[in-house]
Amino acid sequence: MKQVIDRLAPLIVLGVFALLLLSVVRSSIFGVVEESKHIYFEIVFLLLLAVLGELAVIYLRQPSVMILMILGMLMSHSFLVMEWGVIQSLNLPFALPAEPPNILRFEEVIHVFAQLGAVVLLFKVGLHNKIEGIFSRDNLVVAAAGVFLPFIAGFLYASSTGGDFAYSMFVGAALTATSVGVTVALLKEFGLIEERFAKIIIGAAVIDDVLGLLVLSFVINVTGGSGSLEPLALTFISSVVFLTGSVVAGEHFLKYLDRKEMSPRRFLMVLAFMLMYAYIAEFIQLSAIVGAFIAGVILNRSKHIREIEEKTYGLEMLFMPIFFITLGILVDINALSEFAVPIIILSVIAIVTKVVACGAASLWAKLPSREALMVGIGMAPRGEVALIIASLGLTTGVLTTAQYSIISAMALLTTFVVPPLLGQLLKK
Repeated sequence: MKQVIDRLAPLIVLGVFALLLLSVVRSSIFGVVEESKHIYFEIVFLLLLAVLGELAVIYLRQPSVMILMILGMLMSHSFLVMEWGVIQSLNLPFALPAEPPNILRFEEVIHVFAQLGAVVLLFKVGLHNKIEGIFSRDNLVVAAAGVFLPFIAGFLYASSTGGDFAYSMFVGAALTATSVGVTVALLKEFGLIEERFAKIIIGAAVIDDVLGLLVLSFVINVTGGSGSLEPLALTFISSVVFLTGSVVAGEHFLKYLDRKEMSPRRFLMVLAFMLMYAYIAEFIQLSAIVGAFIAGVILNRSKHIREIEEKTYGLEMLFMPIFFITLGILVDINALSEFAVPIIILSVIAIVTKVVACGAASLWAKLPSREALMVGIGMAPRGEVALIIASLGLTTGVLTTAQYSIISAMALLTTFVVPPLLGQLLKK
């Protein structure tokens, strides 16, 4: 009898625990839970999605970046609402809640986790780049070409379709943006981050951020009706001061770091160094990922670089999947269907202009034609940079909700299209 009880007791406990787990999950998805508690469920859910994404990568043999973004899109609120309506129309024999699942509710915290993913990703990439390789003539030419042609093409398209001057300027500014988080992840996945064409993409993207910021400052100044060049000059000066001053200050930090062996205290200082540079870059309206990248480039010459790589691997595994899943969650299915034609046209213009401009500049830099094409495609994602530009236009009242939806959908669509295109070229 005792043996039977010993065998049944664990099964009973396990069954009760399973019922408790199902109850918690159901309440977390459909019920009302305090946000401060629900955030733990959201993080666990996103990490389990990342695990599912890795399994899909093995079986589907597609880049993990694309798989994670698609999973995010399937979890977006707009997609769940549409899907829930279809499920309820099937008249299933069991009752379903009237409202669709509301899984991700604490958006502010999830957004912070996603931003940290992008920051850690670009920091790790910076560890593989030397400062003298970023601000080269080739990178400058590629970046300048990737700003000039998309801006002109975006402005002319918006004007020709009836857009006013302010909207046309914002479309042009959004098309100058480059968000290489997805591209960099693909290059790392294929082990090509050290190739010359990859270094041109990364270096040009850093310069592109500075040039794009100047364009945005100019657009805000012009559309705001001000004739003063002071904001533009201030933006340029603050960017130059940060980029040069960060290198000089970083040299002193590097000397201090390399005096002794890497300890927990020194590693914490490395993380603080990375996040401080990201914060300063964000504060002066450069992207935080630029600051993190510069921090990584400075630490490239540290004698502790191998230990820094190993110790930040856990952060990379935690935050990076959330970043790419969040990009998919941002997709608004309703906007894609309502403004499908202008979104597709603008996305095609966005991709083609970057490919032509950056590809031609890469050919001038004597890259082989295939690698020049990969530079052009790698610079095509607009991502969060264009989303920031569009949201700025919306909050200042320059853009309508419809205009914002078109630009933001273009930004996300270009980010979705690049992984399969670039992935096929990288495989070859």
